[in-house]
Amino acid sequence: MSQLFVPAETAALMADLAVSARRSPDAYLAAARATLNRILSRPDLLDPSRLSARNPGLSRNLLFGTGEISVWAMVWSPGTVTPVHDHHCSCCFGLLRGALRETWYRPISDTHAVPTLDAVREAGFVACMLPSGPNLHRIANDRPEEAVSIHVYGYDHRTQDTSIHRTYEVAAG
Repeated sequence: MSQLFVPAETAALMADLAVSARRSPDAYLAAARATLNRILSRPDLLDPSRLSARNPGLSRNLLFGTGEISVWAMVWSPGTVTPVHDHHCSCCFGLLRGALRETWYRPISDTHAVPTLDAVREAGFVACMLPSGPNLHRIANDRPEEAVSIHVYGYDHRTQDTSIHRTYEVAAG
């Protein structure tokens, strides 16, 4: 088990979440949502050194990992944008600080997608989804200040580099 949190309370919280990953999908997503809500309401549970950008763009900081889950703090510099993508695993995230724009897409081919929904996610927002697909989205920090989100993915960070399954180009409208 890779454990990078400092507080014992947080380590126990993450260990419980890892156990829940072996339960039904609905039970796991409920546990992930509850864990993210707890973390967002208690930022003192996180190591502050893992919540700052190491360089411009997106800084991914591993907080916790097992064979079932990996938990990351993502620090979004202003102007950072992900590609349109879907995930090969469950994906839950909560916004700790700042605001992010999440745009959802519908695939029209194996390589292109069109936007379907656009929303600004504020601090405290939590979302969870299974890899039942297609679940295509893009996240962007279009604000002038840094944003920090916490992500819980259903994959082993030691055997896979990322939760992204496939990326798409935005179709010309």
